[in-house]
Amino acid sequence: MRRVYRKDCACPASWAASVQKALPDYREFLRRATAFERLEINSRRRRAGFSAFAPHIQFPAIWGKQKEIIAAMSYRKCVYCEGAINAPRAAHVEHFKPKSLFPALAYEWTNYFLGCPGCNGAKSDKWPERGGYIRPDRGDPSRHFLFLEDGSVKAVKKRSAPERMVADFDLSRTWLADERRQNIEKMIELLNEAARLLKEGHAEQARRLARTLLGTIDTPEAAYSVALTQCFWRAWKSACPGGKV
Repeated sequence: MRRVYRKDCACPASWAASVQKALPDYREFLRRATAFERLEINSRRRRAGFSAFAPHIQFPAIWGKQKEIIAAMSYRKCVYCEGAINAPRAAHVEHFKPKSLFPALAYEWTNYFLGCPGCNGAKSDKWPERGGYIRPDRGDPSRHFLFLEDGSVKAVKKRSAPERMVADFDLSRTWLADERRQNIEKMIELLNEAARLLKEGHAEQARRLARTLLGTIDTPEAAYSVALTQCFWRAWKSACPGGKV
């Protein structure tokens, strides 16, 4: 997970009007949503979801019309796994706090991220019984996760919010881990060429090649950029004592 910035995903000036139009009785919606959110988060009624609490209230999915704007925040990548999403129909507008448990945030712009079907499907309406998840738009999310050369990922700390995310979002699922591994292997092949040049005494040429490679993978546009960058530095520091690029 790489930090994303909401400056690249400004809320449309027409958003408030769109919400009011989609929900003519918006005041009633907020009244019921607020009453629901007063329930203890782990109570049976709260976990049953807002639809069971207020079955007459629907959620018009107007957020789906804003995919392009939301996608710009993460360069059309899933904010959780950093996999590239190559078609709007494969892009999900993800409610960070699920609307089934936090209905008052259903139309809150800062609650939206772009997710892939794999991560969004695994997460679904999950929310931890204690605490929450790591937000992609705060701090440095990457420091909480350790990506391995086989494409898997684990949390740096056990019994933590990142560990819950790895499990709840299925961030080491087979197809995703295979895709990461293939990208990592291609990167390591190029990095091995730089290591070979270094061993042969061509230090500046080796570092120039390594810098070029790092500049390609350690960018917000690159798929799996955090996984690739972590694996790059481990391999390069092993090949080059001191780790300078």
